[in-house]
Amino acid sequence: MCGIVGYVGSRNAVPILMEGLKRLEYRGYDSAGIGCVVRGKLKVVKKEGHLANLEAILPEGLSSTTGIGHTRWATHGGVNDANAHPQIGAGGKVAVVHNGIIDNYDALKKRLIAEDVAFTSDTDTEVIAQLAAKFLDAGDDPETAVRQTLELIHGTYGLVFLFADHPGLIIGARNGSPLVLGVGEGEMFIASDANAIVRHTPKVVYLDDGETVVVTADDFSTKDLRAAVVDKRVETIEWVAADTDKNGYQDYMLKEIFEQPESVARAFGEGGRLVPEFGTAKLGGLNLERRDFFDIRRVQIIAMGTAYHAAMIGAHLMETIARIPARAEIASELRCRNPIVEKETLYFAVSQSGETADTLMTLREIRSKGGRVMGVINVVGSTMARESDGGVYVHAGPEMAVASTKAFTSQVMSFVLIALLFARMRDLSLSDGKSLVADIGLLPDLMRRVLAQAEEVRRIARKYSSAASFLYLGRGPSYPIAMEGALKLKEIAYVFSEGMSAGDVKHGPIALVNEEMPVVMVAVKGDNLEKTIGGMEEIRARKGRVIAVTNVDDPRITRIAEDVIQVPETREALSPLLTVIPLQLLAYYIAVELKRNVDRPRNLAKSVTVE
Repeated sequence: MCGIVGYVGSRNAVPILMEGLKRLEYRGYDSAGIGCVVRGKLKVVKKEGHLANLEAILPEGLSSTTGIGHTRWATHGGVNDANAHPQIGAGGKVAVVHNGIIDNYDALKKRLIAEDVAFTSDTDTEVIAQLAAKFLDAGDDPETAVRQTLELIHGTYGLVFLFADHPGLIIGARNGSPLVLGVGEGEMFIASDANAIVRHTPKVVYLDDGETVVVTADDFSTKDLRAAVVDKRVETIEWVAADTDKNGYQDYMLKEIFEQPESVARAFGEGGRLVPEFGTAKLGGLNLERRDFFDIRRVQIIAMGTAYHAAMIGAHLMETIARIPARAEIASELRCRNPIVEKETLYFAVSQSGETADTLMTLREIRSKGGRVMGVINVVGSTMARESDGGVYVHAGPEMAVASTKAFTSQVMSFVLIALLFARMRDLSLSDGKSLVADIGLLPDLMRRVLAQAEEVRRIARKYSSAASFLYLGRGPSYPIAMEGALKLKEIAYVFSEGMSAGDVKHGPIALVNEEMPVVMVAVKGDNLEKTIGGMEEIRARKGRVIAVTNVDDPRITRIAEDVIQVPETREALSPLLTVIPLQLLAYYIAVELKRNVDRPRNLAKSVTVE
């Protein structure tokens, strides 16, 4: 969950590292640091807090052609200067930056202390640096010292090593935490995320688990842990650095909310995924033969966080459109109960980054038992993308804000396409398929109409920004939207909020309702509308303050609700793509009113790569 960047070449590494860390700060911002080789010695500068704190103490004129950098999201050890990375081994000959958790660090630390090694931090990472230093002192070359170290540690890691006696050399290693190598002309880059290096080169190599890479300015060599050479393919990143700029918006999150009409259009338009004349979708990445569609009896979708809410909608779509029994599962819960894997079940794993540890480990568990897993993923070349049996790229583009918005709607759209394809392969008629395709094509313009109401949502946000807690309620496909709206408010405004089924609120939670509690209710045209309006009446009768998000012009809603946010009408199955936008904006504007750091909320990181 931390950010890693490294450079070796002919330019000054310091500004390159700092720029890379700025692009990775959303991955961790408890502390930051850089290390470089200066006249045969390691120079490490690190500081607690945001990257600006590190910038303020950088020595003027610091220059080196080899260096590593890190933004930390704390796991082991408190947030302070000593626990910031890079961590240095005894003797000052090796420094390391690390993303992940070393499970056996305590036993290793006790062993090293017994050998009179003095520790200066409380991190698990320092164990790695001290082990590498020990092997270097014993006469091992850097590559051997790293390999010997990796043989002793157990856990997850993305690691980059820097050596005082070997300027022009860095070594990376990966096990369960992403690392990507950037290949330039006479220079090389390494990072935990391609965002950090895409400004300098579009050519990348993705490391797999159990691989190390020895990097110099002109070459790299990738090996497995047995020192066998692994041939790697150099790939080209599709997007450019400009995609990660704010483009005049105050925050990345606001920019990404407003990018959703375009990102959803890419999700269904990339590669001609919609086939209007046949009323279906074309998703070659699923790698399914036509007969496979008849053999699948159930669908199970695994995910975490916001992706789980997209999975819930995906399961609803598979049942209502494709008429296949489907359910969404929190990946960490499914894995810990020894999942029953069935031959006739098709599994989907949903993740923006494609590196979410709980989802990735569950994917591996299902595949190890013979299950077939499809990925619904944003980041091309990610671990889950490579390890899935097939899948769908959502094409949301780079998402820099920690709180996911455009990736969520692109995931939902991907499930719309999947459900459409399955439905047409089974029993959805041509005319009904064509009708659904036509409605999908209208969505980007409908989303723009919702976004045009941003100032009205801002007014409502100001009105309720002092509320201590919120309830979010919905039924059917609006139930996951209620959960997603509540999650956004928790994530970026730090306001307690609970999303739940509007039908379940009477079974206990309605006791919380009073005149001080705003209750956001999503009411859309469809089978659940009457019951939802009835629920509004019940909330209002208990003096709850109702904020309605609706696509119907019903005088009962305007009478009951204190505030109404109107969205355009579409079929109920597609309504989540419109109703979620006001909830994203509501959370955003409340957070702004409360002066929160919207893009980098406390205690959170963009990609949860540790279990």
